[in-house]
Amino acid sequence: MKTKMLLILLLSLLLSGALPPDTAAQDREKVLSQLIGNWLANWHYSGMKIDDDFSAKSFVQYTKYLDNSKSFLIQADLDALKAFTFKIDDELQNGDFSLPRLGQQLLRQRILQIQAFCREILSQPFDFSLDDRIELDADKRETRHDLSQLREWWQKWLKYLTLTQYLNLQKTSEGQKTASAKTESAISAALEIRARQTVEKSVQRLFGRLLKDRSDDMQSLFFNSLIAIFDPHSQYFPPRAKEDFDIDMSGTLEGIGALLGEDDGFIKIFDVIPGSPAWIQNLLKVEDIILKVGQGDEDPVDIVGMSVSDAARLVRGKKGSLVRLTVKKSDGRIMQVSLVRNVVELQETYARSAVLTDDKLKKSFGYIYLPKFYHDFNRSSGRNAGDDVKKELQKLVARGVDGMILDLRSNGGGALDDAVKLTGLFIEKGPVVQVKDRHSAPQIYEDRDGEVSYRGPLVILVNSLSASASEIVAAALQDYRRAVVIGGEHTFGKGTVQVMLDLDRFLASDMRHLQPLGAIALTVQKYYRITGGSTQYLGVVPDVILPDLYAYLGVGEKSQKYSLPWDTVPRLSFSPWTLSSPELAELKNRSQQRREANVRFQQIAENITRLKKQRETTLVTLNLKKFQAEQEMFFREADRFNQQQVESDHIRATVDKEKADNGAAAADDPLSEKRKEWISDLRKDPVLEEAIRILDDWQALAPAH
Repeated sequence: MKTKMLLILLLSLLLSGALPPDTAAQDREKVLSQLIGNWLANWHYSGMKIDDDFSAKSFVQYTKYLDNSKSFLIQADLDALKAFTFKIDDELQNGDFSLPRLGQQLLRQRILQIQAFCREILSQPFDFSLDDRIELDADKRETRHDLSQLREWWQKWLKYLTLTQYLNLQKTSEGQKTASAKTESAISAALEIRARQTVEKSVQRLFGRLLKDRSDDMQSLFFNSLIAIFDPHSQYFPPRAKEDFDIDMSGTLEGIGALLGEDDGFIKIFDVIPGSPAWIQNLLKVEDIILKVGQGDEDPVDIVGMSVSDAARLVRGKKGSLVRLTVKKSDGRIMQVSLVRNVVELQETYARSAVLTDDKLKKSFGYIYLPKFYHDFNRSSGRNAGDDVKKELQKLVARGVDGMILDLRSNGGGALDDAVKLTGLFIEKGPVVQVKDRHSAPQIYEDRDGEVSYRGPLVILVNSLSASASEIVAAALQDYRRAVVIGGEHTFGKGTVQVMLDLDRFLASDMRHLQPLGAIALTVQKYYRITGGSTQYLGVVPDVILPDLYAYLGVGEKSQKYSLPWDTVPRLSFSPWTLSSPELAELKNRSQQRREANVRFQQIAENITRLKKQRETTLVTLNLKKFQAEQEMFFREADRFNQQQVESDHIRATVDKEKADNGAAAADDPLSEKRKEWISDLRKDPVLEEAIRILDDWQALAPAH
């Protein structure tokens, strides 16, 4: 806290000297540019210089952000923008917005032209018997050289949208009735017309939104293209987006509980909040792409190409209202998901536990699931992850369990203090993590209380979505040889710390009329293990490698452009736990033998190979029969894998019953029903079964002291 306050004080002094007295007469853009430029140059961890090299990289990023789907601009437009390749550093310093204004002008011109020829294209029926294809991956597409090529692209894109809409209509009872009189090979003209009309409404709405004069969106696009050169996690939030961010972080949002992000022109689900309508329904998953949003019975709105903030506003809504999402699953299926909005339930974001009893081993094991490292900073009596995990541990220890499993899979992190506190529950005392900014030596966070809540065998579960604070805990307990870490090839690799800075706080009193300016999330520190290596970029490599269903998605810091590199600081002195290297090697060897003979892990590996192949196949047919056959194949293969997920016949899971306010069991609580599903999922999880076997082996090799 002292470090952050000093940083803010020093920057305030810096800015008071950087902004001349006549700043009040300058426009808002100049002040905003100077503030953001000063923050980046003086306090970002990387220490990158804002020079011509920065300009050249920023220019490439800006043109990508301006038309990231390569659907609007032609080569002549990019050539017109090239004059600014080495001028962005000067524009940032001077508050000159010539580049984003020209970019907005060119984009608007092309949108108007595309809008016109889309009307022409959609006025005629599509021939779905042709064997043409469309490339959906923008990185594999070339920029269109002229308007004729641009029109050709939109011809295929509109045909693709109409084809997917046609199949959606065909699945409805009305569609079946309309098509029933046709032969199997014939295309229903009525359905094709309806599908085309629906697509036309959607794209015209899209153009209408894009043509609105949204100066803060263009500012945000410009600034974020510059900031992205520093690292993937720093970001500028214009006032409207800052409000959205505050709502998402408050935990009181009325909506479906899905965190959205933008990827290559598509709106993608980045996270599903435990306890939310989306989580309870369990149909929306991370990496799903939302194509359309419908309010109640209204026609759905196409959100392809829409900003994240606009898409979020469509998805959010009042408690009790219905929203319909058309989503493309990561395995290629396109389906509609209907959800009733609600206040996102926070209860399911908290730590919870179960006792797993293995009838074959005749032993029981504790299991704690932690979805994130939460902390209520607004109330001294509020809940936090460290204290809650301690309570769950105490309950499980009282049950006399033979080992403990801490599940940090898909835990994206949270409060650093709770990561340190949680680690301290399993060690006597010592350093947990090092945190360093660019200006000073590492600061050491330690466990100092000397208390150990649990001393027995411990397994930590991670995957490629385990990030930040999760990686701190896994790394520390791995370095102490206190736990066996199980997961995919590596965790996410986010070893950086961001601070959220309200830019209005740094305005002089005579410039208050320029408010609001928004905020910037700035990477100012990095995490380092007690052994000296950073968790940044490389993540944590588990001791036991198991198939990770998210691995095929290529998620993680390694996949992010301009990620900060892995590096080291000096190693700290600490006392390892009792698990020796030979014992760990034996545990890994026994696990590998079981894994190679386990049919379930073979099925997961096969499924990963299938999904990866589907994800890499981005050239999609526009032939109705072939497209329909592909969709049916996707559904069949997904169903086949789902049917393979069966409950273990020898592992039972029990949890404490939910209690209502009057102390009675809340049997009719929908979350209690969700707990039953959770128990079923635990019994279906082969990773948990393997964790139990590792704990049993560990107990035999080195009994808990």
